[in-house]
Order: sequence, then structure tokens, then C-alpha cells
Amino acid sequence: MNGVEPHTPASGGAAHGVRSDHVAGIVIVLIALAVGWQNRAYPLGSLSEPGPGYVPLLLACALAVFGLLIALRAGNSPLFNTIDWSESRRGIVMLLACGVAVFALERIGYRLTMIALLVFMLGVVERKRPLPTLLVACGFAFLSFFLFATLLKVQLPTLGGL
Repeated sequence: MNGVEPHTPASGGAAHGVRSDHVAGIVIVLIALAVGWQNRAYPLGSLSEPGPGYVPLLLACALAVFGLLIALRAGNSPLFNTIDWSESRRGIVMLLACGVAVFALERIGYRLTMIALLVFMLGVVERKRPLPTLLVACGFAFLSFFLFATLLKVQLPTLGGL
């Protein structure tokens, strides 16, 4: 069942220990604190004229609140030491692929990076069929570029005029 053993109560009472949602909630709170700490470099402005640090701080606060809620409501999640980590290799490969994409973005542009990343993720990691993989990768790359670069006027890296 989803690679997770159901938790069983100890003799006569509820099972105690660190649960997966405790860990997840604490990690989310730590990420929110890191974002809030890094946000110190940007001026907040005011409510009527927010500065560049206003929304990131607002998002960090919301993330911290949701992380706390996850950690506090962890009673039904499985115990952390009962989680099956058989899929961890796939997660690490995906994380590394995203890291490579970060470095490739400035060198080969947004569209080619997204195509390469999605072809790798869908075709190699998830082993999907080649034609749907290529269609999804190209469609996502070009449509998201159109949305961000054309409609929202966000400057995205390009390779030459591509």
C-alpha cells in the first residue's frame, strides 16, 4: 500500500514517535525561515507601496504557518522509521537533473533547457513513450515561454534568437 507500512498502536495505546509529517512540517518551517532570512536584503516598503521584499516575506510567513500546521496535525501519518525509501534513488536523480537545468538555463536558454529536462524526466526516469514525451516537453516549453515572456513580460534566457 503506497510503500508505507500502516502504523499500529503499541499495546493498549497509540504508537508514539516521530512521524513523517513531523519531519516534513519542520523541514518546511526551516525553508520558510531560510527564505525570510535571505529576504533581509530587500526593502519591505509599506502596505500601500510594497517593496521587492514584501511578497517573498509574506510567502515565507504563509509557508511557515502551513509547515507548523502540518507538523502539529501529524497524528495520522506513518512513523518516520517505517517509511519505505525504495524510491529515494529516483528522487535524487530528479533533484540532480533540476540542478543541472539551473546551470544549463543561462547557457542554452529556457526552451531548450525545459525540453531537455522534461525529456529526461519523462523519457528516461519515468520511461514514457518517446512521441508523447517529446510532444509534452515541446508543448510545455513553448507554451510556458509564451506565457511568461510574451504575456507576463518576464525576461527569460534565450539561446541566440530562439
